[in-house]
Amino acid sequence: MSARDCLVQWDDSYSLGLEQIDEQHKVLFEIMNHLWSAIVRRAKGAEMQKILDELEHYSVTHFSAEEAFMQSEGFAGLEAHRRQHAQFVARIRAAREDLRQGKEISLDLLHFLSDWLAKHIQAEDRAYAADYRQGRPLGSVLGRFFAQFRRL
Repeated sequence: MSARDCLVQWDDSYSLGLEQIDEQHKVLFEIMNHLWSAIVRRAKGAEMQKILDELEHYSVTHFSAEEAFMQSEGFAGLEAHRRQHAQFVARIRAAREDLRQGKEISLDLLHFLSDWLAKHIQAEDRAYAADYRQGRPLGSVLGRFFAQFRRL
């Protein structure tokens, strides 16, 4: 997918310096770009539903992994982070329900999701990554933890 066909494009400004988390964020960008492409092509409901299902499933999996990691590290902002994750997933679920009722996916929704994700990574996720780095050097524990959540 070329840069002009992308709604959101990964660049180093999104990198947390935590390889497994960065890779998961890249997958989220990729799924959102598939959704963008489907909207632009005026894809039918079944294709849109499949992409939204994938976005919800991967988001829940990724957020659960992040939250478990933050909990294991004693991150003080965990509960606020959980609420933000829940808000993102709720918007995806609402869109899935709208689609089931015959409504089209709006560009407003897609812009909300992409803007939310970009801002969330650069502010909220950066906070727990910095907190983690202050507590201990990066190592294989993080790698083993996140490896179980890699995209199938």
